[in-house]
Amino acid sequence: MSKNKTSYRVFEYQSIRYPSGKHHCSWFKKEHFDAFSAYKHKNENTPFFELIDRGVRFKSYVGAIRIGKTTIEVLPKADKEKGNENKWQEVLLDMLKTCHLLKAKKSGEANLKLKANSVFELYFELFVNEVEQLIRQGLIKKYRKKEGNRNALKGALVFSKHITKNIVHKEKFYVRYTDYNKNHIEHQILFEALLAIQQLNTSSLLSDRIGRIMLDFPIVNRIKVNEKTFSTLVENRKTAPYQLALDIAELILLNYRPDIKSGSRNLLAIMFDMNVLWEEYVYRVLRKYQSNFDLKYNVLAQQKKKFWSTTNQTMNLKPDVLIEVNQKKYIIDTKWKKVKNNRPEDQDIRQMFAYNQVWKSNQSILLYPGEESNDSDLGVYSSKLFINSETDHHCLVGFINVMKYKDDKKGFAKTIFKKIVNVEHESG
Repeated sequence: MSKNKTSYRVFEYQSIRYPSGKHHCSWFKKEHFDAFSAYKHKNENTPFFELIDRGVRFKSYVGAIRIGKTTIEVLPKADKEKGNENKWQEVLLDMLKTCHLLKAKKSGEANLKLKANSVFELYFELFVNEVEQLIRQGLIKKYRKKEGNRNALKGALVFSKHITKNIVHKEKFYVRYTDYNKNHIEHQILFEALLAIQQLNTSSLLSDRIGRIMLDFPIVNRIKVNEKTFSTLVENRKTAPYQLALDIAELILLNYRPDIKSGSRNLLAIMFDMNVLWEEYVYRVLRKYQSNFDLKYNVLAQQKKKFWSTTNQTMNLKPDVLIEVNQKKYIIDTKWKKVKNNRPEDQDIRQMFAYNQVWKSNQSILLYPGEESNDSDLGVYSSKLFINSETDHHCLVGFINVMKYKDDKKGFAKTIFKKIVNVEHESG
C-alpha cells in the first residue's frame, strides 16, 4: 500500500490493524477503527468489510472510504505483483467510467472524459458538473401545497384552524394554498449533497466551483435524507435532466455517516461489488466492439429463461453475457476471483452445464482475470447428459489480462471473441 498525504491504498480482501504489537498498519489509527465500528453498528449487513481484532478485513468490494480527512482506496487485485497500486487504481477508474459509473448509469459519453484521479474526485466532479449544467439550463419550479396564516384570503380557508388561531388577529386568514417555487424535494436533495461534498472535498478548485453554485442555488428547506426520500421521487419530463445528479446524490447521502459530536470520524463509503463491476465491464466492452471484426457478433446481457417454478415462486437462469454469431449461441459467465491451479469450482462448471442445456448452446466460457496462457484445454460435457443431443457440449476455462488491455479495449474484445471462435473450431 502507498501513502499520499492522508490517502492510503489497500487491496480487496486485505486486512489492516491499528498499532498494538506485531502485524499492524502504521497509518491506521484507533479512531479509524472506531469509525468502522460505528458504521457497522448502523449497517449490520454491510458487505464492504468485516471487523477483526483491532482492525478490518475488506471483502470483494472496491472503491473508496473517507474517514474524517483520511481516504482509504480499496483497489481490485488480479495478479501477484507488488507495488502496482497506481496501475490498479487506473484500472478501477477506467472500469467505472466504462460502466458509466455503474450506479450512476445515466452518465453519457462526455462524462467519461473526467480527469479525476480518485473515486471520490470522480463522483464529486461529475455531481458538480451536473448541477452546474442544471443551473445553466434553468432550475425548475414545482407546485407545493402549503397552509398558514396570510394577510389576504388566497386559497381555501381552513375554517377550524382559522377560528382557533385568529380570534385576536381578525385581519388574518388561515388558508390552504399552492405555491409555485424552487423549494421542492429535488433541490432539497441536491442541496444536502452539496453540503456533504463541501465537507468531504479536498480539492481547492472544486471548492471554488461549489462556492459559486451556492451563490446561484435557491434557498430551500433543510431535510433529513434516507432511502424513503429517494423512493418517493417520481421521474417525469421536467425532472428527467436531474436524474444523474440525483443518482450520485443518493450514492453519497445514503452512504455518508457524519459524526455529530466532533466531525473527526465522518465516514463516507462509495463501494462497488467487484463481481458486478467485472461482469458489466466485460459486457460493455464486447458490446461496443461487436461489429469491429470479420465476424459480426450480437452481444446481449442478462437474458433470462425460466428454469424452475412452483405455484408461488420462479427461478430464472441469467447468464452474464450471451453472444450470437453465425446462428450459434455462446455463453460467457464472468468470475472475478483467483482460480487455484486454474481449476474452477465444481458449482461453476455445473452452472455452465445448465446454461448450455437451457440456451441450447454447446459452447460456453468461464471468464476470469489472469494470464491468457492459463486457458484450459477445451472441457467437454458428455453428450449423453443432454436431451436429444448427439453433439458434445463444451466449457472453456478462460483468462484475460486486465492490466495488459487497460488502454486497448478493442484488443480486450478481440481476445475474448477469439476465444469463442477457437471454441467453435475446436468443437468442429
